[in-house]
Amino acid sequence: MASAPRARSGWSSGRPPAHATPGAGVLAVVAEGKTNAAIAKQLWVTEKTVETHVSSILGKLGLTQAEDSHRRVLAVLAYLRSTAA
Repeated sequence: MASAPRARSGWSSGRPPAHATPGAGVLAVVAEGKTNAAIAKQLWVTEKTVETHVSSILGKLGLTQAEDSHRRVLAVLAYLRSTAA
C-alpha cells in the first residue's frame, strides 16, 4: 500500500516556492553574472539545458525581445525582488 505524499513544511500553498524550481537554480547563477557556458559547467548540465531554462524563465516573466532592455538583467532584478521578501 502506497502512502500519501507528505506536505513539506513551509509550503503553505502545497507547492514548492518559485526559488525551489530547477529554473530558479539557473536564475540564481545568472544573477552572479555568469554566461550560459559557465552556468552549465557549474550545474553539471549542458549549455542547451541552460538555454532552455533561461528561455523558459524569460517567457514566464513576460520578458520579450526589446531593443531598449536586457532581458537577463530584468530577470535577475525580478529574482532579487522575489528573494528579498
